[in-house]
Amino acid sequence: MQGTLLNKITFKNYFFALLFLLFAMHNYILAQENNVVMLKSYIEKEYKKIYPELMIDNISLVARNSLNLYDIKILSKNIVSTKSANGYLTIAYKQDNKVLQESIRYIISATIRLYMTTEHIKTGSNFTASSFTDNIRDFSTIALVPASKYEILQSSAKMYIPINTIIYRNKLAKKTLITKDSAVKIIFLSDGIEAISLGKALENGVSGDIIKVENVESKRVISGEVIKEGVVRIK
Repeated sequence: MQGTLLNKITFKNYFFALLFLLFAMHNYILAQENNVVMLKSYIEKEYKKIYPELMIDNISLVARNSLNLYDIKILSKNIVSTKSANGYLTIAYKQDNKVLQESIRYIISATIRLYMTTEHIKTGSNFTASSFTDNIRDFSTIALVPASKYEILQSSAKMYIPINTIIYRNKLAKKTLITKDSAVKIIFLSDGIEAISLGKALENGVSGDIIKVENVESKRVISGEVIKEGVVRIK
């Protein structure tokens, strides 16, 4: 009777010990896998901040043979540069109670949606939806940062851009909200009182610019701040 009871207790202890060991091994393997998943996710997130229309197929990590990414505790991480599909990731990690640093090479396999002009764009001209078309390219062939569709539609051309040219971010300037000789709404603000009149712009302006406008009724020339498309505010 006592022997049977002892056997049951021993088996029960063995069962729970085995269960605990399996659970610990599962968590260990999961933590190991999470290191690689976490690093790849971090790289993707950082690149999409710069290239919002990037479509990543795969990210490969290349570390020195003696570094086991599945067996370290990563403390911090930082990408050296996001200028190309190949780069280096610097990590600080803990191993054997020591804090160490390592550079890990990564290779991104991806495509990117970029936009090309469908007409010649003059310096200072605003872009419209018909000014460009989209195109898919291998990300590794792109030398500069292409502008996203949203950025293009909120911009004007900083320089002349020929037809069939990729629209890069460095070719964009603030969108022209007011053009010379166009009709504008003039808002006067004084002591909390607002008055509105019509005017004519005497020069171009982007958001925040101080430009000269002529009051249509009084013919008086005044200066005001461009606050949105076709609107100038006088304080």
